[in-house]
Amino acid sequence: MHQCIEMYQNAGYEVSLLSMNTKKHWVHQEDIPPLFFQLNHFASVKMDTDLKAMDAFTNLFGKESYNIQRFIDPQFESELAKVLKNNEFDFIQFESIYTAPYLNKCRKMSSAKMLCRVHNIEHLIWERLIESEKNRIRKKYLSLLARRLKKYEIDVLQEFDLMLCISQEEMSILKKMGINTSSHYLPFGIERIHFRTDSIAQEWDSIYHLGSMDWLPNQESVDWFLEKVWDDLVKKSPKLHFYIAGRNMPQNMFRIRQENVVVEGEIDDMKTFSLEKNILVIPLLSGAGMRIKVLEAMMLGKTIVSTALGIQGIGLTHQKNVLLAETPSEFQEHIQWCLEHKEEAKEIGAEAKAFALDHFYKKDIYKLLDSKLSAIHAEA
Repeated sequence: MHQCIEMYQNAGYEVSLLSMNTKKHWVHQEDIPPLFFQLNHFASVKMDTDLKAMDAFTNLFGKESYNIQRFIDPQFESELAKVLKNNEFDFIQFESIYTAPYLNKCRKMSSAKMLCRVHNIEHLIWERLIESEKNRIRKKYLSLLARRLKKYEIDVLQEFDLMLCISQEEMSILKKMGINTSSHYLPFGIERIHFRTDSIAQEWDSIYHLGSMDWLPNQESVDWFLEKVWDDLVKKSPKLHFYIAGRNMPQNMFRIRQENVVVEGEIDDMKTFSLEKNILVIPLLSGAGMRIKVLEAMMLGKTIVSTALGIQGIGLTHQKNVLLAETPSEFQEHIQWCLEHKEEAKEIGAEAKAFALDHFYKKDIYKLLDSKLSAIHAEA
């Protein structure tokens, strides 16, 4: 989101930003990016989107998606109305369907074209979580949430003028779902990283996982890897260490006592941390969208061992610029191969970096978006 705002600003757009500052992802005043204070208008509304047992229970007797209802807030709507009253916009961009409850308000108060940035196909995340859920009652409840979220997602995306999809796969799935809204491919863009690596010592016998650990699919994937893969892997390679990093690390992760597992929590310098480690593992079992951390690792030339879902939407090729694994034995075999074939593993990382530069270069991506929006504005 920050990158997209930065692009609009650099391209000469006058940008206003109204954000939800939620308890779950709270940003303190001193941590707000300087870019936001350079915008035409910036405001942040404190919101509590946390799950509430009573609200969830009451929602069972209605028809609305509880996932969406948690983002409906009178104060936010009031602040939005002020912004719309005091400004005229050519485009209003909604970040994910969780901001879509305010679409009708924007339609009533503005003639702008309405854009939705599709980060994920949200109901698919829940459907994949259901597959691994063993508790029957929880499984039934998650199924209800997924059905309602899917209906809302299909209905509301039809109401936008343009969808900005983070991966080609999302665009394809949305079409198969019968959503005919015009779409544009807008992936995360990367820049050439000018970074001195000669002073950074790499720990060859190391693998790592990096991602937001308040996202359920990431928690699920790390738990699975620790349970199904790690113990057998470290028996074969006793010097190997597994580093787990990411913001909002659950407290139970810090209590892990498995051999050679190091839980770092949130880190300040992703680049240095990644360069110090050898292999990035992405044992993702559920979720959708594009993993930005994958692209960043590719730009650093890291060797990646991942499920197909973990690199979904990027277009990598097994044994050329990534190693794909779906089972515990495949993860063990590929990681062991990397440790034993140093130069070949490095070459896979180098191919990943070349692919990233060819397909995800930021300047090229945003030139295309600017052209798309200019064409839409000219038609209006």
